[in-house]
Amino acid sequence: MAYLLDDEQVGFPDPRLSEEDGFLAVGGGMGPEWLLNAYYMGIFPWYDDDEGSPYWYSLDPRMVLLPGEFRCSKSLTRLLRSGGFEVRIDTCFRQVMEACASVQRPGQDDTWISRHFIDAYCELHRLGFAHSFETFQDGRLVGGLYGVSLCDYFSGESMFHIVRDASKVAFARMVNFASMHGFRFIDAQQPTRHLESLGARKMPREEFLALLEHNNIDKTYRGRWKNNSVVMLIGGNQGERVALLMQAIALIAQRIGTVSVVSSIYETAPWGFEAEQDFLNQALVVDTDLDAQTVLDIALEIEKELGRVRSESSDSQNSKSNIRNYTSRPIDIDLIFFNNDIVETPSLQLPHPRMHLRRFVLQPLAQIVPDLKHPKFGKTVRQLLEECIDDGEVKEYF
Repeated sequence: MAYLLDDEQVGFPDPRLSEEDGFLAVGGGMGPEWLLNAYYMGIFPWYDDDEGSPYWYSLDPRMVLLPGEFRCSKSLTRLLRSGGFEVRIDTCFRQVMEACASVQRPGQDDTWISRHFIDAYCELHRLGFAHSFETFQDGRLVGGLYGVSLCDYFSGESMFHIVRDASKVAFARMVNFASMHGFRFIDAQQPTRHLESLGARKMPREEFLALLEHNNIDKTYRGRWKNNSVVMLIGGNQGERVALLMQAIALIAQRIGTVSVVSSIYETAPWGFEAEQDFLNQALVVDTDLDAQTVLDIALEIEKELGRVRSESSDSQNSKSNIRNYTSRPIDIDLIFFNNDIVETPSLQLPHPRMHLRRFVLQPLAQIVPDLKHPKFGKTVRQLLEECIDDGEVKEYF
């Protein structure tokens, strides 16, 4: 049976009481408190009546994608590398919703994304809980998706395209973002063959609700998400090592972007040479609107400011140079990943060309981005760590 909700008091019945088609309740409101409570419990609104009263659902089974299980076809991989599309995040949320509302869907006479829905989710977006991934071609919005992020998962709501595969490009970027920020899963809600082809799977509602039992509201990445995400490794073995790491993080946050994820600090012996003091290393995820080359340029400036003296053959630049010159240094800032991009220029190679050979790189990364896939190798950071032949000891410092 379906439940009639009290419009004045926020609250939902147990989602296990949903009808066979997932219909649970009608009524209540579409304010942020209603929507966030619903998503926290594994419930979402789907349709509303003429007066804006929402219909609430909890499907069984639920379509769920674990980031590490995302299947990126060869054709989609080629498309992502072609540079024909640009993906932005949170720059035109309402337009994405309106475009999703205009899509003609099989078996539906009208859209479920009503004016009430658009206004409600735009308010969630303003509060930093709802987000859009937007695909542009020649400066024109041609595809995208939107959804809600709560705790450490993303609930996808709808997507659209007016150019072939534009929504798939946005979806791939969303999965990459989820992997780079340690999201446990992506709630795709309704089972479809298309989602199944991308690696999503049907999950019994009971299993899905068990995932939600591990919710931690403090992990919610709230606010406007930026267009690019960079995985960095910072480290050094000279001077006040911990203090220098903290200074580097503060300057990165000030000049490059939001430091959204930080690993523990790890201690390792020098790699490739001997020194009086071991290295401390730490992995970061930094969100920025800057491009990769600009990020590298600023990182080099920060290193110099903190006392790093580089030689032209210095190994820590992600360059194509085959010369190796390993030395002690107060601080080192390496770019490891930039979104899921492959960058090959005289001054920068991404992903970092030697990251898979170094346990002191992989172990901190595996703590914060274990499911992030290497765009060339097609393997996750966790898999690369398991296969790494470097037998150097990496100890958690704190």
